[in-house]
Amino acid sequence: MEAKGGVARASAGPWKFVREVRSELKKVVWPTYKQTASYTGFVVVFTLIVVAVIALLDALFNFGLHLYLR
Repeated sequence: MEAKGGVARASAGPWKFVREVRSELKKVVWPTYKQTASYTGFVVVFTLIVVAVIALLDALFNFGLHLYLR
């Protein structure tokens, strides 16, 4: 998409861009439904674990702060 001297041509137009995008999207290897479900499940479980750890730490620090302020 570059002309001589490394300057991009603005006259190539948006249709060339759309054709190139479609061409590149045909090269993408999309995950299967099973892979997508597996990855999504992993993300959900991992997120719940992180939420539990943060909630536990928050409760411990809250408890310690209340003991300290008494």
